[in-house]
Amino acid sequence: MTQEELFEHMREWKAFVRRHNANIFDVMFKDIDYSLKDNELCSIISDIALFFGLDIPNIKTHCDTLTKIELDSNHENCSELYYNWQLLQKSGINNRDAFTLCMVHELTHLYFKDTRFLLCSNERWCHELATDYVVGIYSALKGIATSKYKYVVRQLPKTLTHPKGVHRADVVEFARECMFRFPWCDVDSAMAGLPAFVYGRQKLLNEELVQCVRDIKEKKDVILQNKPIVIEDLSDNNLLKQAVLKYKNSK
Repeated sequence: MTQEELFEHMREWKAFVRRHNANIFDVMFKDIDYSLKDNELCSIISDIALFFGLDIPNIKTHCDTLTKIELDSNHENCSELYYNWQLLQKSGINNRDAFTLCMVHELTHLYFKDTRFLLCSNERWCHELATDYVVGIYSALKGIATSKYKYVVRQLPKTLTHPKGVHRADVVEFARECMFRFPWCDVDSAMAGLPAFVYGRQKLLNEELVQCVRDIKEKKDVILQNKPIVIEDLSDNNLLKQAVLKYKNSK
């Protein structure tokens, strides 16, 4: 084996090792594919829709966020899927595998649009964890690298609609491990593993939800405290309003 061949094998081995466990340097500077065009990205979305047995949504390549899907409650094929490839690349979703898993996440929302999981206090959190669980299932079935996707979602904060990013990244890996332990061959049967993950973190999820609501309330209180006073909005018997009006009338 020549030295060049040895270096090539080392490069391939390092790339294999970081497929599911990458640091920020690997995410931002390794295994990048800037050559993907919109028609290739749309083809990826079509393949995922076919996998789930869904109609292909209307695809929009302009978006003010990374990705989003707007569901039509009456007609599946009227749903719209948005993505911003430039923003995705800047965040670390910069190759085919990472983009594929992002689209799996969004299309799983369409797949589960009529499903209620009832696994924790916030049903929207349940849906987010379920869609990321399916990301793990899909990656195991298709042999897709998860490192970039997991790194990006791990950085995301908790909101009323999304649980803390660390839970989302962890449920992806949990699903992959489940797929190697159990002989599941499709998404519906593999969903049997989701409750184990959610119940194992239910106390923590509930505590974080309470904290999230408290934080939002505190922010609203601060905004209300700093809200400028509009004299005209005050009641007529307010002394401040009376003093200001008296001053204006005296001029």
